[in-house]
Amino acid sequence: MSTSVCRGWTLALLLCSASLACSSEEEPAADLGVVADLGTRDGGLGQDLGPIDAGHNDGGFDGSLPDTGPDGGPPDSGPPADGGTPVLGERPVNRGGNYFGFPERFNRAYTDPAWTPTRTVWVSPDGNGDGSSANTPADAQDTPNLVQPGTKVIFLAGTYSNFCIELDDTQSGTYDQPILLAAERAGAAWDVHLECCGSGRRTCINLENASYVAVQDFEMSGGNYGLRSVGGGFEASNHARGILALGNHIHGQERDPILTGASDWDVFEGNVCHDGGPGDGHGIYLSNGSDYNIVRGNELYENVSSDFQINADPTFCCTDVGIPFDDPRCDDYAGTGEGGQGVSDYMLIENNFFHHGNAQGPNFTSVRRSVVRNNIFGIYDRHGVSFWQETDNPKLGSSDNQVHHNLFIATNQRQMLMFIVDSTRNDVRNNLFVGADIGNTVTANADAVWLETDATVGDNVYAGNYYISGRFDGDAPRTANASETTRADLDPSWWANFPTQLAHDPQGFRPTAGAPFVGSAPRLPELGADRDGRPRTDPTTPGPFEAP
Repeated sequence: MSTSVCRGWTLALLLCSASLACSSEEEPAADLGVVADLGTRDGGLGQDLGPIDAGHNDGGFDGSLPDTGPDGGPPDSGPPADGGTPVLGERPVNRGGNYFGFPERFNRAYTDPAWTPTRTVWVSPDGNGDGSSANTPADAQDTPNLVQPGTKVIFLAGTYSNFCIELDDTQSGTYDQPILLAAERAGAAWDVHLECCGSGRRTCINLENASYVAVQDFEMSGGNYGLRSVGGGFEASNHARGILALGNHIHGQERDPILTGASDWDVFEGNVCHDGGPGDGHGIYLSNGSDYNIVRGNELYENVSSDFQINADPTFCCTDVGIPFDDPRCDDYAGTGEGGQGVSDYMLIENNFFHHGNAQGPNFTSVRRSVVRNNIFGIYDRHGVSFWQETDNPKLGSSDNQVHHNLFIATNQRQMLMFIVDSTRNDVRNNLFVGADIGNTVTANADAVWLETDATVGDNVYAGNYYISGRFDGDAPRTANASETTRADLDPSWWANFPTQLAHDPQGFRPTAGAPFVGSAPRLPELGADRDGRPRTDPTTPGPFEAP
């Protein structure tokens, strides 16, 4: 494995640009410059950030999932309309509920369907009114001057050329009254098109230490970033909070469609992010020790770098500011005082479709006590998913995670999934691994690597996984245990429509009734539904889909 070169942000004045690209592939450094000193964080405009060490703070983790009720659905929300298991669109946590045992602090526009704004403003590309109605819209570039906690800004349909706005910590929402930037949208297509500007940050919507801001239903193209959110410092008390990105289509940026740094209690759901560009573009990039994030139901594809990346950045967040890797300020668990600046804890990554990347698959770098379930990862030009770290402190390994019911696909000779450098004590169950050669049809690929491991990850637990056409590899390769299955053959009829080229319908990977892996694994009691909300049977089917 090559030595990674990371581009990132450090504390210069107070805040620098957050963008880091670390993986087992070597990547170029970049000079991102600095932004103005925003001063100390005093809460800004009535900012209610809530307690930093709320909830259990003893550093213990019993492996429990977020508080979603016994059937996998949201707590206290009642049954879905059809009486079945809750589906993707329903929240994994409600307002006032618990998330990994912590009192939630997410954006109320996500957790509380009964929330209504205290004020609504309308804007348009060429508006010159007071914004009090759709007939008298204000200029969209004036949005930062129009918001206060509880404001909903409706962007009327149209193309917004050379568009960039920025909110800072004096223009934040609060936990009780968020700010909602909402695009007018009549149907499935996106009706508001933001063309990011070519100067300054070159970011359509830039949040500089702003908290509790929701961004919904926009299409954003061009610039360096579509949506960017960074906190005021590496300490947990200086992180931004409560950013919500919902239902956006962001593409064609020089760098990342979505980038955050030092930003907690964020939600990214239902976004489509692609064509992150030659400036080391990732689809979604969460950096600088961000904690308590939810990433669900997104589609990421054809990005130049890793399509999805969480990198806690311990070098930039710890040693570059004089904190050793083994100092509790660097490696402690989130929720324990200021938490650890060099790790990302308590992340929920579920029901995503990450595919056809132009480089490596998702990176989980110094990510701990998180859940990765019901996702599709596959068909990358380089390797697949990596759980690893960049330091010699074992506590900073990507450890104590649950990796359940995912589909991993490789079409080359690289690994589908990797655990290295003290990324141990992970629970890896009921996943489906497929090595495929794709031409006019889909055939077996015996050279694909199901799983790469080294000698530092011996405490991982594997059960109920099903491995099709491939092999194990690594410095300390494992072998399948009695609860797992390996087989050398592959038949495309085992799936509804296994794609032979770029396709956007994850249902092609749904198993058919005759697939040999159907019903081959014991049901996990805490995971009652597949990615489509279908109830899991017992025994159940490995991978993100339950069999028909």
